[in-house]
Amino acid sequence: MEIIDKILDKKYARIALAALFASFLWLYVALGVANEHTKVIKNVPVNFQYRQSAYTVLGLDIIETDIETVDVTVTGPRSVTGDLTADDIIVYPNITGINGAGKYTFTLTAERTSSVKNFTIDSLGTDSVTMRLDTIVTKEFPVEVDISTIIVAPDCMAEMPTTNPSTVTITGPEYKINTVSRVVAATVGNETISTTSVLQSEIRLYDENDALMDAKYLTVNRDSVDITIPVVKEVIVPVKIRFTNKPSGFNTDNLHISLSVSNIRLAVPAANRQSITEYIAGYIDLNALVPDKDYVFDLSLPNGCRSMDAVTQITASVSGANLAQKTMDVTEISVINDRDGNVDVVTDTIKGVTVIGDKDAVEKLQSGNVIAQIDMSKLSAAVGQQTVEVSFVIPSTDRVYVMGKYTVNIRI
Repeated sequence: MEIIDKILDKKYARIALAALFASFLWLYVALGVANEHTKVIKNVPVNFQYRQSAYTVLGLDIIETDIETVDVTVTGPRSVTGDLTADDIIVYPNITGINGAGKYTFTLTAERTSSVKNFTIDSLGTDSVTMRLDTIVTKEFPVEVDISTIIVAPDCMAEMPTTNPSTVTITGPEYKINTVSRVVAATVGNETISTTSVLQSEIRLYDENDALMDAKYLTVNRDSVDITIPVVKEVIVPVKIRFTNKPSGFNTDNLHISLSVSNIRLAVPAANRQSITEYIAGYIDLNALVPDKDYVFDLSLPNGCRSMDAVTQITASVSGANLAQKTMDVTEISVINDRDGNVDVVTDTIKGVTVIGDKDAVEKLQSGNVIAQIDMSKLSAAVGQQTVEVSFVIPSTDRVYVMGKYTVNIRI
């Protein structure tokens, strides 16, 4: 004791001892129970999948929430709170009372994720969350077209545009899908077109008030569609009739044809404008010609063309006022293109040959004016006697022709 008393009696020894005591006291406070520490853990995610069966069983999904994270205040020993992170805490909504789609407000609960770490949860920066729940649906919409940014060349005309594809599908919450009134493919950028053009577009959604919609929460299966704008030009072309079985040498201009429409106004593809100079309404068979009969032809236009008049049919007739016909026997029968010269014509007269044409020409026509021809270059004849078809020429006039088909017998 005397030694200790002597040490403590010294000034510097007392100071050193006091310092050592203070150090032990500080260490006790730092590590002891008295060192409780409060800390705010920022941006702890709200776990919306926790107990999600409460709404998924109703076929609902979370569409939107007013918060995604929350600040959590905790208290515990400094040695614990110093290492705490958002992973040590789970925050979830207390989901109850759901009866269908709509907006709900739920209180938030926070819990420790581990019982090993000793701390308490004091409070949350936000104690509730508002959630919209709804069913995710997919719906198909027809695509309308907006080509207001396109300029059509002055001598051209734009037809009704089309889109490819003609529909789009939109997926999203049912309440949002139900607000979509129409889907529009709109051209982007100004462009002048003079021929049929295929242009890119952007998809725009409009609500029932025709206001442009925010597509948030909606997924459209396409960002754009192709817009085809047919560009046409207006042309006026004459209407014509053509004839089948027209004999060589006969001038059909001698037939007086009347048409219900002499010209037709067409919208034709701009690229084809130069190639369309007339419209062929139909064909009349000269071998079956009936004067003054109405031949009715439905309007049939090439692809890409349309009538700009209210015309769906064209009627044609050959006037009988200037026509006459008679029957005669033809005795002039010749063989042409007979290289071997071994064809004998057995038939000497073709009886009952009908000729038709201009009245004056028909009246003046004699039997010798009509010549029947056998063209061997067009025949594949067998050896021996056989029947072959003949053609006719009338050298004296181009206003008369032979109607019908006739045959003769030859021998090779």
